[in-house]
Amino acid sequence: MKKIITVVVVLVALLLVAPWGVGKLAEKRLDHGLNQLVEAAPYLTVVERKYTHGWFKSEQVVTFEVFSTWMKAMSPKAIEDAMKEEGAAPDIEADVVLPADEAVAAAAAPAPSEEGAPAEESAVPEVAPKPDEMMRFTVRNEILHGPVLGFSGFGIARVDSHLVMSDTTRKEIEEIFGPKDPLEVSTRVGFLGGGTTTFKSEGRTIKPNDSKAVISWETFKLAIGFSKNADKYDIDGKLPRLEINDSGDKNKIVLTDMTIDGDGERVRGDLYDGDVNFGIKQFTMTADDGTNVEVNDLHYLVNSETKSDFTGVSAKTGLGAVKAKELAAQGIVIKEVHYDIGVQHLHAPTLEKIMADFKAMYAKPLANTMEAKEIMFAPLKEHGMELLKYDPVFVIDRIGIVTPEGDGYIKGVVKLKGATAEDFAADSMVIFTKIDADITIDLSEKMIQKFPNGSTGAGAMVDAGYAKREGDRLICKIVFAKGELTVNGKPQAIPGLGGPPPGAMEQVPPPQE
Repeated sequence: MKKIITVVVVLVALLLVAPWGVGKLAEKRLDHGLNQLVEAAPYLTVVERKYTHGWFKSEQVVTFEVFSTWMKAMSPKAIEDAMKEEGAAPDIEADVVLPADEAVAAAAAPAPSEEGAPAEESAVPEVAPKPDEMMRFTVRNEILHGPVLGFSGFGIARVDSHLVMSDTTRKEIEEIFGPKDPLEVSTRVGFLGGGTTTFKSEGRTIKPNDSKAVISWETFKLAIGFSKNADKYDIDGKLPRLEINDSGDKNKIVLTDMTIDGDGERVRGDLYDGDVNFGIKQFTMTADDGTNVEVNDLHYLVNSETKSDFTGVSAKTGLGAVKAKELAAQGIVIKEVHYDIGVQHLHAPTLEKIMADFKAMYAKPLANTMEAKEIMFAPLKEHGMELLKYDPVFVIDRIGIVTPEGDGYIKGVVKLKGATAEDFAADSMVIFTKIDADITIDLSEKMIQKFPNGSTGAGAMVDAGYAKREGDRLICKIVFAKGELTVNGKPQAIPGLGGPPPGAMEQVPPPQE
């Protein structure tokens, strides 16, 4: 019996003492996480952080500033100083932008009467916030110590984050969204250093002030998981339904089953391999006259893959069946639309340098707005030619449509081979000699005939030699190499660069029956 009592006492002691020790560890993890956030997003600056310890719960209040260095350089006083340095005298007849403190003083000063006497005293307006203060926001984190985190499972801590707002702002938001936060943010900090941040917005119906519109949605949830030091990530989100209704069943937009998912892994620096897939099962829009536009299976997939020292990035955008009154009137049925392109053979070490320089850009001191353009384009200016040195390839995997009668698409590659900085700087067309392009346009003739004037256009293309028939398809092969352009093997003129060799047009085949 004594042994059982001893075990119970030890367990109770552990359960009571553990949260205090875990809470101290949670503070270190949160501070480390903040440092990582600022490193990954250098346009954010932590202005102030406060941590209040508790036994089972703690609180952290963090104030961030966005684009602090840049905002100070774009203040009215900084712009005025920059204009003086550039020798630009302001037009005294035009509106002059005063520094913030002078503008407030001028606004507060009483206006003279017509006789020149001071006008009646008026209330001093509220002092406008400075540019850097306008870009600040504060987050309050409520921290529940582990190891037991309620319905969130186990871990070091669960952090519920809330945006700190003035009473007036919060009241205005509650009038629209209700007493519960429109967006709830919670983070579970794992034992091994990673965790999951979840964004959630409970379904509701709102009516914005001074508007006839009604906006409603079902519960939205987005979970972003991350490993220690953010070397890996995964994304999983879904919004089952969103409806924007302006007047009953008319003027209505409905989105159904909006999803986003993906995962990735750090390759080097801030360069990740992985994919992200965004999709909408159905989009419908009803106009005032009751007509509908319906688009199904919208998707956007981005993939990045690095092999050896080279990275390839592809983007596939498309949709499924499209239904619209205008299409139906023409007897056109669209089953699929595809826009799939990519860039291959990008030098990964150079990409890493570009990304690192873009991050560092936000932390560089900016004297005035005149420097902004130079600083923003500096990474590409410094490393852009290094990327071109490795002969990147622009790839058209497929741009086209699918109909019941057939499909039509464009495929091909465009290469820039052996280009140098001198080629771009030279006042000549030498850069065109470094471009190699091989593009194929492949169309179903039956599909073309469904479009207005399709048969006439197809016949004209064949007669001119710009397309050739292969079975029931029309083929146009465009090749540009060593500064020369051919279409289906026949030399062609390039606008602004001269025409084809003498007699080239005589090689165009006669019209086909």
